[in-house]
Amino acid sequence: MYVRTMFFEKTDPEKPVKIDGNDYYISGAAQNDMWGCKEALTEFYNFLDDGAMEMNLTFETYTSWKKDLIKVLKEWDKLYVKHIKGAYPEMSGLHAKAMLPLTNLVQSNLEFHYLEDMMKNKKEYPEVPKFRYEALEE
Repeated sequence: MYVRTMFFEKTDPEKPVKIDGNDYYISGAAQNDMWGCKEALTEFYNFLDDGAMEMNLTFETYTSWKKDLIKVLKEWDKLYVKHIKGAYPEMSGLHAKAMLPLTNLVQSNLEFHYLEDMMKNKKEYPEVPKFRYEALEE
């Protein structure tokens, strides 16, 4: 839930991000926060990808590799918790506004599906008002 709010591109805070023709502004603090989180996530990925291969993990090298891994994970966790408390509320609100048309479409399709199920079940629902069907179809 919190990770998805980290993946907007870094832009000038004075310039809006365009989503479906609408302008959304992301504060400089939120952009720095998102960038730091993405950077820490990349460091973690690179550590796992490169670190294990370069060290040729053995019984002797495992302990030091594990300590380095814990250090990378603690840095990620620190930035992640900061993101949840600081930038997440702003970015979550932006996501909700930007995704509202899609959310409404999904909800409408779900209601349409329920209505079609009611129309198929003649025993329990002998008559479904046509205006409901027409409104949802429109």
